[in-house]
Amino acid sequence: MHTTSPSILDRDICANAVTALANQLRVFKQQTGAQSLVLYHAASDVFLLRLLAAAHAGFDVIFPANGQPENIQIASEDADYVLVDEFSGDKHLSLDSLTFAKSLQQPADALTLPESGKLTFYTSGSTGYGKPVVKSWQHINAELTNLCNTFEFDSDCQIVATVSHQHIYGLLFKLFWPLRANYTVNLTFVEFPEQLRALVATQPSVIITSPAFIDRLIRDNVCVSVKHNIAGVFSSGGPLSDNSAVTLFQQLGVAATQIYGSTETGGIAYRQVSEFNTEPWQCFDGITVLKHQQQLAVKSPYFDDAMFVTQDCGEILEDGRFSLSGRLDRTIKLEEKRVNLDALERVLSDDSAITQCKVVLLTHGFRQQLGLVAQLSAAGLGELNKNGKLAINKRLKQVLAGQFEAVCMPRKFRYVDELPVNSQGKYVFAELEKLFD
Repeated sequence: MHTTSPSILDRDICANAVTALANQLRVFKQQTGAQSLVLYHAASDVFLLRLLAAAHAGFDVIFPANGQPENIQIASEDADYVLVDEFSGDKHLSLDSLTFAKSLQQPADALTLPESGKLTFYTSGSTGYGKPVVKSWQHINAELTNLCNTFEFDSDCQIVATVSHQHIYGLLFKLFWPLRANYTVNLTFVEFPEQLRALVATQPSVIITSPAFIDRLIRDNVCVSVKHNIAGVFSSGGPLSDNSAVTLFQQLGVAATQIYGSTETGGIAYRQVSEFNTEPWQCFDGITVLKHQQQLAVKSPYFDDAMFVTQDCGEILEDGRFSLSGRLDRTIKLEEKRVNLDALERVLSDDSAITQCKVVLLTHGFRQQLGLVAQLSAAGLGELNKNGKLAINKRLKQVLAGQFEAVCMPRKFRYVDELPVNSQGKYVFAELEKLFD
């Protein structure tokens, strides 16, 4: 499919392409009895039309964690065919081999999402191999209705994204939500702040992004000169530090709308931080967060189970809003002392020397210690150049000493230009650990 512009989705062309391919896939499904397809494509327009066509033809669709051959192979084990151009296995479906359907069956609206069928997402696997999470189209449609009812922008806005469409946050916010709400869908996958500035300069824009990209943007914010065109910013895929959120607001005059959720739960809650205070999370309509032992649990129309217990810890407020205090699975024991790695990172990120950081547990035989990977601010780099790495190490230990015992201090320090992230802007812990090899 070709659009009228390299970046803007042409709805009429897309609808016609969806209709034609859906009919071909419907014939193929009747001929083979196939029920499921693995789908991956780097281009958002090709991905969207293939997804809608497959869904309208009655296929369940499986999304691999990314386009790597190993992950496509893993996803293919649960599928009848693989609709990935580069795939060379026995299950490869070539579109060139499909029979042209002479009697076209026109979907009521090719760009409207189906009401039946399943989607399987593989989680991003930032801490290991991804796992499959099954969603129904009813779950997806329920969440889209909530997004449209919660967030509203002028009709001339375009949606611009720095995250992949292959995972649930990007799929919902970059493609499905603007389709449903009738905003302009900009298909560009933005990788650099300069790209973002060029797109925002063309028309009013809503930016779909991640904490990692925001941390890069605010270092030397090239979008300040076009901030009059920024109608909104959404951030998800991980925690955005209050320091970064406030800095972004001071630079652009727009507070990022942070979305809390997961592949399993969908969106749970949202908040905006524009000043240094503890801003609680507001649940989306129809969603309830409650305490389950140490953890938070969710009741939601976005999944079938009665309740989903998260790995996040926090407190429920009297008005139903809640706070987050770190993940249970990031609470470790060092020499019989418990420490939450999220808590360490929050304290460090509040220091003026740090732009962003991650703490990793390093294991060598029976010995365990913490390593810190940090991106320094301009002030931190100035101190590093003036006083050396040992001075910065000592300063950061002193920052932590006010709240944590000595055994909880990082023992190894790595300072990098940027922390490694995947296509969803999530930190890749395997890459972080390699920095200490």
